[in-house]
Amino acid sequence: MAQRGEGQGLQIAVISFAMLTIILAITTYVFYAQAASSAKDIEAKKQQLNNSQTENNKLAYRATAMQYVLGLKDITKEQVEMAKSKAGGDDPEVKEILDNFDSDMALVGDQAAPAGPRSYRTFVTVLLSSLAKKNASVADAMDQLKAMQQQKDATTAAEKQRADAAVAASDNAVADYDKQVKSFADFRTTMEDQNKQLVSKITGEATKAKAEMQRISDVKDLFEKANQQLSQTNKRFRDELEDIRKDQAGPTENPDGHIVRVNQKQQMVWIDRGRSDGLLRQTTFSIYDHNENGITTTKSKGRIEVLTVGENMSEARILEDSPANPIIGGDIIETPAWSPGQKIHFALAMKMDVNKDRVDDFDMVKNIIRMNGGEIDAELRTDPSTGKPARKGDISVETRYFVEGEKPSEATSPALYKEYVEFDKERERFNVKKISLDNLLALMGWRAEERTVQLSGSSGSFQKRSPGKTQPTTSTEAAPASEGAAPAPSAAPVDPFGAPAAAAPADPFGAPAAPKTPAADADPFAVPK
Repeated sequence: MAQRGEGQGLQIAVISFAMLTIILAITTYVFYAQAASSAKDIEAKKQQLNNSQTENNKLAYRATAMQYVLGLKDITKEQVEMAKSKAGGDDPEVKEILDNFDSDMALVGDQAAPAGPRSYRTFVTVLLSSLAKKNASVADAMDQLKAMQQQKDATTAAEKQRADAAVAASDNAVADYDKQVKSFADFRTTMEDQNKQLVSKITGEATKAKAEMQRISDVKDLFEKANQQLSQTNKRFRDELEDIRKDQAGPTENPDGHIVRVNQKQQMVWIDRGRSDGLLRQTTFSIYDHNENGITTTKSKGRIEVLTVGENMSEARILEDSPANPIIGGDIIETPAWSPGQKIHFALAMKMDVNKDRVDDFDMVKNIIRMNGGEIDAELRTDPSTGKPARKGDISVETRYFVEGEKPSEATSPALYKEYVEFDKERERFNVKKISLDNLLALMGWRAEERTVQLSGSSGSFQKRSPGKTQPTTSTEAAPASEGAAPAPSAAPVDPFGAPAAAAPADPFGAPAAPKTPAADADPFAVPK
């Protein structure tokens, strides 16, 4: 019985707890629904309040705008813009009012309020003021019109008086004309008589002038004949002088310098010329055998190029040498573009093709001569931009060599041929020696060498670079310089006279430069890429 009583109590407790839970849930739901409904009411009230505030701001914006255009309470444009921002944007009606206001104010410009804010109040004042001014202007115009009418009447009367005077003058002029016609007829008769006398006199003078012209022509023929004889005599003397110069001794009689020492292992030589003689770097020389008897050497035995210039002695590399007749100490150096202590002057004419690639190397030849210490007095070439003859400078008594390129043809270029003939006549007047381009470069010891020998391809063969062509791009390093370029020494060569020579500059023909050498000068002979 005790166990049954305990079970019933437990059931009663569970049922009570369930009922309390149900009651609590219902109560909670009711309170939650009431809270949600209250929140919605509050939100609706807030929205209604915001809408009312927005409407009030719009009304305030309209009121501010109307006060601004009417000129009330000294409202400014900035206050209108502030009210507009509070209203949440522009109002179409207010915008139309403000636009019309701006248009109206633009009609009168600064007259609406020159020293204060503009409004329709000032606008009306300006209109009334303008109307008063216009009325005054109309009154002034009427007065001026009356004055002009009176002036017109006076002018009409004066013109009528002048017309009457002109009619009288015309009658007098007709009478004078008849008188002048008669006088002109008499004068014409007199002039015809004088003209006949003048024709007779001119005929006599023409006969005398013709005889005088014939005499002058005879004198001219005699002068031209004498001039031709003098020209032939002058030419004969020039030919004899040229023969005498050819028979004179060559470089050994008056050499440009001598080889002092030779290092065949490094392909270097030292010469007895330097800065004190005006020697420049990259000057090239031809080498001639030393002849104690003074016999002229007609063919050079090699070529060198100056790398480092000292005060009285310079260092040069061997560009060309013959194992059968090597360069030795005491050999003579010679170039037509330089002489110790003086500048050699040149004249250049026509197209210069150094490397036979049919491209004009005129500027290259100028650079070669100037690099060797020479100076260009005059030049004649074809202007690359216009194709017309371009003459620059004049030949003078100081000009020693006339370097002749490819002569023009009279058939293909008459204008250029005419300029060349005049240029050559100027050379003859100053007795300047004519020399070909090849002969000049040979005497200077300069040659259009192949600058690069390059390894290319998988076969490992060597590919030579043609003169005037650019070097092709490759990842393989370039091979040593072409024939005639000396290998770079491991250290600066030693001056045999005790002064150490400076490190050799970069080889402008492709040879590697000696170590620790400043940036080398750009190669003046490189063909532009």
